[in-house]
Amino acid sequence: MRFHPETALRYACDIARPRRVGSGEEEVVAREIVARLQSFGYRVELQSFRFTTGVNTAIAVEVGLSLTLIAIAIWSKEAAPWAAMLILGMVLLFERLNRLVEAVSIAGQTPDRSFREADLSGVRPGRWQATSNILATLPGSDSSLPNLYLVAHYDSKSQRVPLLIRMIMFVVVLGGGVAFAALTLLGLSATAAIVGVAVIVVGLPLVFLVPDSGNESPGAIDNASGAGTVLHLAECLAERRDPSARFASGQGLNVTVLITSAEEMAVMGAAAFVRHNKVALQAQAEAGGLYILNFDGVGVDGKLHYADSHNRRGRLTGLIRQIGNERRLSLSRFGLAGVLFDHIPLAQHGFDAVTLVTLGKASLSVHTAEDTADKLHVRGFEQAGQVALEVAEKLAKSRAGRQIIA
Repeated sequence: MRFHPETALRYACDIARPRRVGSGEEEVVAREIVARLQSFGYRVELQSFRFTTGVNTAIAVEVGLSLTLIAIAIWSKEAAPWAAMLILGMVLLFERLNRLVEAVSIAGQTPDRSFREADLSGVRPGRWQATSNILATLPGSDSSLPNLYLVAHYDSKSQRVPLLIRMIMFVVVLGGGVAFAALTLLGLSATAAIVGVAVIVVGLPLVFLVPDSGNESPGAIDNASGAGTVLHLAECLAERRDPSARFASGQGLNVTVLITSAEEMAVMGAAAFVRHNKVALQAQAEAGGLYILNFDGVGVDGKLHYADSHNRRGRLTGLIRQIGNERRLSLSRFGLAGVLFDHIPLAQHGFDAVTLVTLGKASLSVHTAEDTADKLHVRGFEQAGQVALEVAEKLAKSRAGRQIIA
């Protein structure tokens, strides 16, 4: 059950080519992943779904509305307090508003579970798209055992402005908007006006950048590296088919592989998965315990981080931090406004879900044509793979710590 980072890297290189949702190459890559999982002995199911890019459109509208309110507040002293309160309200309700949009942006599973229902050569806001998540399980599962989901997305995208710059812009708009509203309500109108103008200058381009999506990036780091890591972990954990005998010690573990699509479209694949499978997931959580470990951008030479939910930190976070301390990895928590991972929709529904992500110099090429296989590094794969295997081993030894689903 030893993890070989070179093998995970090789699997990632096999996937690394432009494969935006709706492209022919996305379907080809999905079929290759299915074939590989089947060769490891997994039963594979395609869960097709339809979605729109409504969440990205909603975020662009919210940013645009906030900038409009800032301009109104600067222009009219009488309207400034009301505009400031509306801005604060939008910030506080940002996640809730987007979840409402998400709820109407996902359609039910397609009856034939095919990859495509229509010509999807372009991804446009408001247009229905069709794609498939890949779900793989080992035969002979035991409902009383803990359940570990290994998750990664297989789609890619490119954008005209690098990810780091867009992240900085989003933080400036979000933080600057809150600062502007607070300064306005405190009566510091001159300072508020300076902050407001800066937010408008930074935020206007962001309105048009949020929905921006191309197909120029090979997506080696994001996220062929995550998919390659999960595939090799699946291979390692399938070496012995009997779940109760899969580990040298302990009581065993049920392993499920989830390779999502449409992560680059506001994590719509993970959102669709939890919507269509929540009852089954809840049953697993209540029976043996459910732990969801997502991998995103792990295959670079850099420092391994974990991302979890602010208000729902479960047992999995504690295990990862414990392993990091034992292996002297000095794992740090990663969290930044505007950055989405596939664990988020699952955590929002109350499940114990965490993302592993590696940050290094090569990570700056994400979402560009420079995100190529030569940027991958065995160190990133080794760190993520070993942490994941130790998580599996520790979960297999104990059934304690089952979570209650909200």
